[in-house]
Amino acid sequence: MAGSVSTIRTAVRVLQVLAALNAEHPAGAALVARRLQMSRATTYRFLETLVDAGYATKDPVSGHYSPSQLVRSLSCGFEDEQWLAQAAKPVIQAVGRELIWPLAIATLSGPGMLLRESTDMQSPLVVNRFAPGRRISLLGTASGRVYLAYCGDEQRETLLDILSTSTDPEDAAIADRAAVRRDLAAIREAGYATSRRAQRVTHQCAIAVPVLGNGRVLASLSIRYADTAVRRSVALQRFLPKLQKAAGEIGRAFEASVSGDAR
Repeated sequence: MAGSVSTIRTAVRVLQVLAALNAEHPAGAALVARRLQMSRATTYRFLETLVDAGYATKDPVSGHYSPSQLVRSLSCGFEDEQWLAQAAKPVIQAVGRELIWPLAIATLSGPGMLLRESTDMQSPLVVNRFAPGRRISLLGTASGRVYLAYCGDEQRETLLDILSTSTDPEDAAIADRAAVRRDLAAIREAGYATSRRAQRVTHQCAIAVPVLGNGRVLASLSIRYADTAVRRSVALQRFLPKLQKAAGEIGRAFEASVSGDAR
C-alpha cells in the first residue's frame, strides 16, 4: 500500500510542476522549485522527465524550460466538449421549454456516451432524471446508436470491436454484428435513432439525432418521452424537426467558433 500511495503523490507532484511551468515559463529549475517549495534536485528530475515525455522543452543555451505543444493537445477534446455543452445549453433549454419533455446532449467517452447537458431538472415530465456526467450505453440508447451510425467507418469498427468484449447486458446486441451494422445503416438513412425501454407503468422512449460540424459527428441530441402520453408517430412528427433544427444550430455555432479561432 505504501508504494501505491507514493506513486500517486509522485504523479501529483509532476502535475504541479507542469502547472507551475505553465504559469512561469520560460523558467529554470530554481524558479519552479521556489514556487512549489520543493528541492531543486527533485524539481530538476521532474522537469527532465517532462522533457523526455515530450510535455516540456528545454532551451539549450539558457537551460530554461517551457511547456510543449503536446500540453495544449491534452485539453483539445475537453475544450471542444465543454464548448459544445455551453453552446448547446441555451438551445436545448429553449426547445425544452417549448416541448416540455427532457432533452440532452451527449458525446463519446470511451466505449460509451457521456451526458454533457440536459433539461432534466427543468422538465416537469421527466420520468427518470439524468444529471450531466452520467454515462450511457452506445448500443443500448438512441444517443449512442445515432453516434455510431454517423461516425467514421474506422472509428465505428473499432468501437464495435471494443463492445464485443463487453459484459454489459445493454451491449448484448453486438453478438450479431451484422444485425447491428444493418440497424446503423438504417439509422443513417433515416437521420435519427429511437429507443424504447420499460419503466414501472410505461415505456420511456427516446429520439436522437446527430450534431454535425466540420464534416464529423460531434455529439448526439435526444429527447425522452413516455409512450403512454405520446404515440411514436406523433412524437416523430412533433419532436424530430425541432431536434434536427436545434442540432443544426449547435453544429453551426461550433463551426463558427472554430473558424473564429483560426483567424
